[in-house]
Amino acid sequence: MLNMDLYIHSAGWISAAGTQKEDGFLPEAFSYEGNRLNAQEPDYTGMIPPMQLRRMSKVVRMGIAATRLALKNAGIEQPDAISVGTAMGCLQDTETFLNKLVTQNEQMLTPTAFIQSTHNTVAGQIALLLGCHGHNLTYVHRGHSFEHALINTQLYLQQHPDQVVLAGGLDELINTSETLMQRAGVYTTESVKPEYLLQQSLNGTVAGEGAAFMTVSLKPSANALKVEQLHLFKAKNIEQALEQFAALGFENVNADLVVFGKSGDEHTGLYNELQQQYFSKQPIAAYKHQTGEFGTSSALGLAFITEMVQKNIVPDQLLIAGEKPSSIKKVIFINHYLNHYSCWVLG
Repeated sequence: MLNMDLYIHSAGWISAAGTQKEDGFLPEAFSYEGNRLNAQEPDYTGMIPPMQLRRMSKVVRMGIAATRLALKNAGIEQPDAISVGTAMGCLQDTETFLNKLVTQNEQMLTPTAFIQSTHNTVAGQIALLLGCHGHNLTYVHRGHSFEHALINTQLYLQQHPDQVVLAGGLDELINTSETLMQRAGVYTTESVKPEYLLQQSLNGTVAGEGAAFMTVSLKPSANALKVEQLHLFKAKNIEQALEQFAALGFENVNADLVVFGKSGDEHTGLYNELQQQYFSKQPIAAYKHQTGEFGTSSALGLAFITEMVQKNIVPDQLLIAGEKPSSIKKVIFINHYLNHYSCWVLG
């Protein structure tokens, strides 16, 4: 496990379950029947200048809005650095560019769509809007993209201990990517309800999208969530994954809450085994049945946990086992995306 010693001071997010708000944390359960969950985008008035908003794709809009919310909650106007993770990048702009490439026979192409299709577009747009001229990196490492962005945050802060980093993860969903992921068996073609993702293993999971950003530093504060440890690995099957988790010493961590990235796909059995072996006495929460699955959904999970710890509340629709804890101080967060696994110790 990596010892992180980072402090998350605030979070902002856009998701299918809703947008981060001051007046409550996911006050209502998100009910649906289908195989695709699109983000509930907020009113961008006051967040993004109208003329710029018109030219922005969904993933850019979501990233900037989540950033604005995180900074507002922290009382910060501008971070010192930006670290972003995305598994798929700007899919809408990429599709636009490739379609024009074909339909125009590779002639008379404008550079706009190509420029906006690069994976670091969101981080660049955030920096331009905020006037942040500091360190700015985007990580594109499949199911560990956000995790590597956070490791980069740690490395940067070790050299700049007095600064604050804006760290986040985001991905968007378009029709083409959904179809391709369904063919690959990542997303299901079945119409399902939220409870299906918690109770059974499907042939794929529900497609999702979202953005989550956090303000991170090395300095503790009264309401900050500490990222103590992070363990990343890849496994070919559930048995290999369980061997990795067995070496982490969960029995030595007295967690008030355990959060699973349970998505209803073929890895559902892993979480059932972990619950039986290590967490039979702890309250357990999950979130992907409300948000859908995507490559950087762990960023959304960490943002939700930040809110749960800061407000000392577990929404009814997220609690899947046990009773609500009276106090949330220590949290274990276990997530997967395909064969990419992560385990966080937070407190």
